Amino acid sequence: MEPITLTALGQNIFQIADRVLATGEQVVIECDGKRLVLAPEPSPSRLSHLPRRETITGDPEDLDELSPWNEDAWRKKPITPVIYLDTHLA
Repeated sequence: MEPITLTALGQNIFQIADRVLATGEQVVIECDGKRLVLAPEPSPSRLSHLPRRETITGDPEDLDELSPWNEDAWRKKPITPVIYLDTHLA
């Protein structure tokens, strides 16, 4: 987009501001050989308001010593099937 003058900005400030907000496109304004940029502020992340938390309790070096999934360590006894009898049958 071509730069606009400060006078043109003053005459069309509301239309230019609406266009910047609608399209997200920057507008360059020239004044006395210097440039200004009118641009929308970036939106914050949806997660940025959440507090930062430490997720590791203990020494992070201990994570290297963990082994991958070991089903035997989690399963102490075999699973026994459960059979439900319907007592309402004639």
